Amino acid sequence: MFRFVPCLAVLALCAAAARAGPLGDWHPDAESLCLVAPYDQAGHQAQADLVALLAAIEALDPAPDPLLAVLRRTGAAICVEDRPTTVRGAYNVDSNLIELRADLDFGERLLILIHELRHLDQYDHGFCPSTDFDLREIQRFTFMVEADAQAIATYYAWMLRQAGRTEAWDAIARLKEYADIGDVFADSIARGDAPVVAVGAAFDAWFTSPWRVETYRMSSCTAYLDRLDDSKRIRSYALLPEDYFTPLCRLPDGMPYPCAAPE
Repeated sequence: MFRFVPCLAVLALCAAAARAGPLGDWHPDAESLCLVAPYDQAGHQAQADLVALLAAIEALDPAPDPLLAVLRRTGAAICVEDRPTTVRGAYNVDSNLIELRADLDFGERLLILIHELRHLDQYDHGFCPSTDFDLREIQRFTFMVEADAQAIATYYAWMLRQAGRTEAWDAIARLKEYADIGDVFADSIARGDAPVVAVGAAFDAWFTSPWRVETYRMSSCTAYLDRLDDSKRIRSYALLPEDYFTPLCRLPDGMPYPCAAPE
């Protein structure tokens, strides 16, 4: 997730109900700023730019791409956010849309789109924070889904570079909050590790940044307490099930990669 504060309105304590509201509720110009299923509109420049992002991912082998399969199955919209915002991208659960900031270049948008597609994939598999569990558990949840999304985005950027598309990989180095994760992945590959091992190393690297940990700790705490206040619920101290994260750490094709939840 990219920004100066966590880029994820992501699973901002999901309302269990609706997956989507009218796009016009999100933005009055959504008709020209958003790409919707079947993701082939190009009548406006923003839509043409988004089609180009999807085409870059679609060209990867093997096809069809698993993250794009989730996108098509869920029918999520992809939109360009042209209003002032501190975040580079977000998956908006209530509207079922991915937002990408308008001032990003192609490589940055591609990298962040992949990150948000992974969050969409996580949500589709039932990973959503809930006030049913203790605040510290939801903070741990947030660390895990963010580390996983960034590790997978780094993996995709590397695959794109291997296929001759360097834009997303080059973007990692420009994003100072996440450049170290790209370095760890590259070092693992240079040692001869399999990509699945490099993804695990990238996952672990997420936790080495005090900025990342503290930023997401605070944002998840704020979202949790706001949700608790809105729902008027009594705070829970329940723990997540022991095997809760077992399905999380998998490549999009289903292969597990090594990861461990923080204590």
